[in-house]
Amino acid sequence: MNAIRHHEEIRFFLNEVCTYIKAREVHKEVKMELENHLEDLIQEKLDCGTDIDDAIRESISQMGSPEIIGLQFHKVHRPHFDWKLFSLLSVFVVLGLFAVYAAQASLTARVGFASIGVRQIVYVCIGMVLMLILSFTDYRKWAKYSWMLYIGTIVIMLYSLNTGSTVNGAKGHIQIYGTIGVNIVSLSPYLLLIALAGIWSQQRETLKTETLIQKYTRVICKNIATVWLPSVLLLAAPSITDFVLFFIGSLVMLLVLKKHRVILLSHFFIFPISLFIFILSQLSYRMGRLKAFFLPDNQLNYMIIQSKKAIVSAGWWGQGFGTPLKSLPNLHDEMMFSFLIYCFGWAVGIFIFMAVILFIFRALSICTNVKEQYGKALVSSLLALFSIQFMWNMMMTLGWAPLGSFTLPFISYNGALVIIHFAAIGVILNVYRQKDLIFVR
Repeated sequence: MNAIRHHEEIRFFLNEVCTYIKAREVHKEVKMELENHLEDLIQEKLDCGTDIDDAIRESISQMGSPEIIGLQFHKVHRPHFDWKLFSLLSVFVVLGLFAVYAAQASLTARVGFASIGVRQIVYVCIGMVLMLILSFTDYRKWAKYSWMLYIGTIVIMLYSLNTGSTVNGAKGHIQIYGTIGVNIVSLSPYLLLIALAGIWSQQRETLKTETLIQKYTRVICKNIATVWLPSVLLLAAPSITDFVLFFIGSLVMLLVLKKHRVILLSHFFIFPISLFIFILSQLSYRMGRLKAFFLPDNQLNYMIIQSKKAIVSAGWWGQGFGTPLKSLPNLHDEMMFSFLIYCFGWAVGIFIFMAVILFIFRALSICTNVKEQYGKALVSSLLALFSIQFMWNMMMTLGWAPLGSFTLPFISYNGALVIIHFAAIGVILNVYRQKDLIFVR
């Protein structure tokens, strides 16, 4: 039937159908699908003794109008921009800029906080541009660079841990220009999960010459060692926050990709073993943090105590824009949620909580609607990162979760890290945009 596929009338019919389909990405798949239908019809007519040329003409006529067929395919297979997720993001961005300037007004007496508002605007602009670029490219082309991205991230982590500066007890900070720097360790969970999505979603057939030992070694290196190595580096920083993000993000991805139960069990062991070693290495400090959480009135829990006091004193409408709050440390990042409630009241706190819930459910809806494995892995892992940060931060400020370096994405002042937050949203928008352009067989 190969000769039939290249028949002039069939080629003309297929090309005419595709003129009504704007998404060029699906032209090849549409042609293959129509070719299969035409072959079946032509074969039926040939079996009945019809001449080959007549069989082709009758089959094309039976298929229907190229315009109607093309418009039907265009309706089903066209790119979609997720305006709902983008609208929620816009709410967070506007609220974040408002919040950072309020924090700047409250922190004018403290050194180094006079320009965080301008910096936030710069980071948001760069992030928005990067997000739009990523959302309109073909994410499937990234998969072949997954190992390169993974190895590159590991190398950069090693470099930053050895040569980077230490900020708040954690290594991995690299200065780019003047006082502008990047926390490579906080950046790494996003890059690693994007890389692992491509590595784990690739289907590789077992070679006939591959022994059983070689097969299991390959599986272990691909699905287990790729998680253990970054986990060790994240805890060496040390950054328990980024370790938790990476661990849960990779676990969610493994569950979505339906990996073998042995791989899942081995992954589960990473958390308790690594955490136990980490706590032993900093026993007094970590035990103090845990003691502070379980004993709320303990002086080690100073930040949570002050956070709860600020929330209680806020009332429904708060104390006003940029009201000084000297008793609350880190009000521009980890404690931004309680600071916003203190300034603008419980009503704003409820509004933020509802917006976060809508954001999570919208991203979850995208994940469930994506059928392609690579895209599903990307969205699910990035959704896990955003969900953990949003929910842990809000619970932490209320005293319902242990104190950690979790911030509110897009709302807290996260420095240059906000750029990677926008990039992650760009990836999610990209996957959603192409969910109807991919034929999953």
